[in-house]
Amino acid sequence: MLYFKVDTFNPSKAEKEAKSPRMQKLHDGWLRLIGIPLVAFISTLFFYSEHWLSDGYSFGFSFMTSLSISAIIWYVNRWVLLSFRQRFPEIEDTVKRILLQLIASFALSAVASLLISWFYDFTMFWGKSLVWQDYLYNIFVVVIFVLLVSGIYEGNFYFARWRVSVKEAEQLKKANLQSQFESLKNQVSPHFLFNSLNTLSSLIEENPEQAVRFVNQLSRVYRYLLQSNEKELTTVKEELDFLQAYFFLLETRFGEGLKLETSLPEQYLQSLIPPLTLQILVENAVKHNVVSVSKPLNIRIFSCNEDQICVSNNLQKKTLNVASNGMGLANIAAKYRLLNKTGLDIGESGNRFQVTLPLIKN
Repeated sequence: MLYFKVDTFNPSKAEKEAKSPRMQKLHDGWLRLIGIPLVAFISTLFFYSEHWLSDGYSFGFSFMTSLSISAIIWYVNRWVLLSFRQRFPEIEDTVKRILLQLIASFALSAVASLLISWFYDFTMFWGKSLVWQDYLYNIFVVVIFVLLVSGIYEGNFYFARWRVSVKEAEQLKKANLQSQFESLKNQVSPHFLFNSLNTLSSLIEENPEQAVRFVNQLSRVYRYLLQSNEKELTTVKEELDFLQAYFFLLETRFGEGLKLETSLPEQYLQSLIPPLTLQILVENAVKHNVVSVSKPLNIRIFSCNEDQICVSNNLQKKTLNVASNGMGLANIAAKYRLLNKTGLDIGESGNRFQVTLPLIKN
């Protein structure tokens, strides 16, 4: 059994990695290179200036000390950030992830601050003992920078996601234009019109009444084709009504060699699908299979699963290669992709070919 699934969106591997919160690498080398010294400079200048102004220490010595501590606190928070992104990768978990991430960062950074303060106190690093207010002050400074660093990383993360979203939007825009172009080509297919006119020409002499009906149905088909460009979705009922007119033209041409059976519950008729979807699948079946009285092509449209309909035909492939660019199914897939709708399945099993179409609630 051959079976494959047409995905409604297929970004490249790089785009998936860039979009996913499961990024194993933060690509933050430049951020660390600039951020850690900047945090150390601000900390030394604004929060611990007394060490080098009043206690006789040089700014350089105080800055290097602050640089070491800033690096420790930075990497602790970086590890927490990576851990929680891997644990809560889904978009809907963003608020929960950030809250838990901040709690863990505060806790670990506070512990690190207490240990560093104890080391200063134990070794008399600054030439004096620390009181409990010094411990609290150090924790306060750490908390401020935890908020700052976390904000920078989250902002950088969502900026990267925004860039990917813009790129995806451009790709979807191109896909939309390509889909519209291919749809237009299908609508004015010279081959289909040529066959229809040939059939009409023979009917005018043989069966004038049938010829009049044929012209009326041909008019309905092209009216629907032109109108379908103006809307993204149509009801299943409207599509089936159009398909009956289109199938009448095919049936007039192929006679008993072509059969169409539709069996859809009433509740399915008001659901929505992209226009011309059923027509493309029927046309595709006729194009790639033998159609004759001795080997009739049977096409079925039926409900196969909840909120899904199936278009199926018996396989009797033509022995000669049929010129095809594969745009029929690709056109349908592009339309569902633009609608952000999953569930388009294509399967070939034994002697049958089947396409499953997801329905959209009206």
